[in-house]
Amino acid sequence: MFKRLNLEDWGDLVPMTAFGVLFTFFLFAMLWALRLRPAERKRMAELPLQDSKDTSDP
Repeated sequence: MFKRLNLEDWGDLVPMTAFGVLFTFFLFAMLWALRLRPAERKRMAELPLQDSKDTSDP
């Protein structure tokens, strides 16, 4: 009447799929960062360290 489901194969597939998706995302992010122009890379590298022009920001 009831068949037993064998879910052991899914346990292997899900982590490999998640790793593949994350690896692809980081690969594209790395390639995008490497293709930036040097001026844009320098601007983005200094972005968190730039002084704020707003005087109300402590």
